[in-house]
Amino acid sequence: MAAAWVRLCALVLIGVSSGAALAKDKTPSAIVVGGGLAGLTAAYELQNKGWQVTLLEAKPGMGGRSGLATSEWIGNAKAQPVLNQYLDRFKLETLPAPEFVRTPGYLIDGEYFSATDLATKQPATADALKRYEKTLDDLARSIDDPLNPQANSTLFALDQINVSTWLDKLQLPATARQLVNQQIRTRYDEPSRLSLLYFAQQNRVYRGVSDRDLRAARLPGGSPVLAQAFVKQLKTIKTSSPVTSIVQDKDGVTVKVGSVGYQADYLVMAVPLRALAKIQMTPGLDSQHLAALKGTNYGWRDQLMLKFKKPVWESRARMSGEIFSNAGLGMLWIEPALKGGANVVINLSGDNARLLQAFGDKQMVDQVLIRLHAFYPQARGSFTGYEVKRYSTDAGTGGAYLAYGPGQISKYWRLWERPVQRITFAGEHTDALYPGTLEGALRSGQRAANQVQDLLAGKSFDPAKAAPVAAAAAAGAVAAKESKGGFFSNLFGGSSSKGDKVEKAPAKAEPKAVDEAKQDKPGFFKRLFGGADKPEIKAEPIAKAEEVAPAPVPAPQAPAPVAPAPVVKEAAAKPAATKAAPGKHAPAHKPAHKPAETKKATAKSEPARKAVANTQAKAG
Repeated sequence: MAAAWVRLCALVLIGVSSGAALAKDKTPSAIVVGGGLAGLTAAYELQNKGWQVTLLEAKPGMGGRSGLATSEWIGNAKAQPVLNQYLDRFKLETLPAPEFVRTPGYLIDGEYFSATDLATKQPATADALKRYEKTLDDLARSIDDPLNPQANSTLFALDQINVSTWLDKLQLPATARQLVNQQIRTRYDEPSRLSLLYFAQQNRVYRGVSDRDLRAARLPGGSPVLAQAFVKQLKTIKTSSPVTSIVQDKDGVTVKVGSVGYQADYLVMAVPLRALAKIQMTPGLDSQHLAALKGTNYGWRDQLMLKFKKPVWESRARMSGEIFSNAGLGMLWIEPALKGGANVVINLSGDNARLLQAFGDKQMVDQVLIRLHAFYPQARGSFTGYEVKRYSTDAGTGGAYLAYGPGQISKYWRLWERPVQRITFAGEHTDALYPGTLEGALRSGQRAANQVQDLLAGKSFDPAKAAPVAAAAAAGAVAAKESKGGFFSNLFGGSSSKGDKVEKAPAKAEPKAVDEAKQDKPGFFKRLFGGADKPEIKAEPIAKAEEVAPAPVPAPQAPAPVAPAPVVKEAAAKPAATKAAPGKHAPAHKPAHKPAETKKATAKSEPARKAVANTQAKAG
């Protein structure tokens, strides 16, 4: 009897130990929701670490947000190290950027000006732009750590102010203000909807990064080419699979796509906030995350590509690279067409894009073509067609890229960098340094993959902590009033008593624009496209166009926009270049909490140029 009992115990022990061994040897699994560059990066990195990965994409093609241009501006390894790392790994070739496209040009009242021309022919405008750049550089320099922009009450107060209010105090001449508005609108959003702290923080990130580093090359085919390179490496991709619900428990995660369920140990959520808001989660997100889903501002953008049989502009203008106009053409650039001819890619951004929501694609193209034809009379005769991409009306995106509005950094800063139980988050909106850029998207995918690995290893993450909004806001207000003779007082031109009104500006901006549009029927398009508008009208954020940023910090990484790329072996979606190309290039590798630029920041009035150079990077 005793012998039988010993044998039974031995069998039980053997069973338990073998079961534990099997559990230990089990391949960990993860589901990645979202097939933009951030999701593709996360899936690729996890698969390389031996994980079983299933990628679910709601749309028929992979790649996420992207523009219409046939190639994309990118920075060199110093400006965008992570992007260049993947280009080398996948053996993707780039073309050096011509010297003349590395600085922006200007189309003022139909006449093209290079930066040099502007200084000679319109010295007042050139001087005003330099004054703006210098003031912006001083503001950016006041932020010691871009990862902690609201470090003190005075800086915190900047989050309660919108960029338009700050620009008003600079009292720029009309033409200069229109050009600055257009830069900002293209890169971020309407200046009246943009937090001054966010604007300053982004310029701080790119401070000291030269135009040559930021626009070092073109990536033929744009971000879809990179997306397809990732797609070829992944084993399990399911397109046309919109996720409807996610359930977490102590054993894993269950994801529903209609009536089909997928199970895994962990999940990477790599979709824009508007898309995430439509997914039912159990247990649900806390109040702060829910507020961020609804309250975080996204820039608005519509992108048009006008096709011509041949260039209709004078060759001496060498119109290529980013061109900012004061005449209602938004931000544009010109590039050779793949089959001859020439394409003009135009970004309509900010409230201009919002006002055009109800317009059909052809109506919108006609209005832009009318203005181009006024400058170049051969435009209509040479025009052959168009393509349109409307980020603003995309239900899954709800805009273009992250663009924090007044007060939002105080509430949501770095909120999505921390996991929620078994879910980690990726996407351009989750990267604190390079949101809205290819570099940021790739970095966010890497971070999310590393966090999933850490969760498997048993590491715990501190819950996201909201900034003490009420207390900090009060302290900031006091500091703003008391610093009469200090840096910020002088920076803003005296009393900061207007700060209280700032937060309300963004909310009123849209209604006001709509009302004016109704009352001003005869001059609607003239006003809409910037004819004789008052410079103060909705300022434009220095858009995150082509990614230009200092070396990225290893920790946060955000997804970048990519054109829809077909399923595993399908053709990639149209190239993304528009505003999205490399908007902000990531800084060189630096400590997890301080980007390389932080100490080397010595850019003298380069912030503006950098911002200008970021016109394509945003896309997730």
